[in-house]
Amino acid sequence: MRILKIALITLFTSGIFVACKKEKTENPKTPAQVIEGRWVGKYGFGNDVPSIYFSLNFKSGGVIEEISSTGGVKGTGTWEMTGNTITAHYTWVSNQQPFSIVAAFYPSTGKILGNWGYGSSATDGGLWDMTKQ
Repeated sequence: MRILKIALITLFTSGIFVACKKEKTENPKTPAQVIEGRWVGKYGFGNDVPSIYFSLNFKSGGVIEEISSTGGVKGTGTWEMTGNTITAHYTWVSNQQPFSIVAAFYPSTGKILGNWGYGSSATDGGLWDMTKQ
């Protein structure tokens, strides 16, 4: 009987430790943290289907770079994200041409779809789409 009591006490004691074990919880990334990194896709003019190489590097701290097909930085500027909407303004390095973009991030597909424009208008240039690299 004494062995049975010891076995039951041991069983209950180990059960308490197992039941109280804390699980590791990872901090989920915010949408802005998911966006950070290099994205590659295509852009088009007006309502044309995007067909021209386009790449953006969304850096932490709100810095954005347009990247050429050879990997060089074509332009730099700033970006921000509110909800799933991204807005950015950047300037080409070569000729100081300013551009603006507005886009929506679709977490279910992992795509960004948007409009681009000249200067402060984000809609007078055309359409673009990207996926993360």
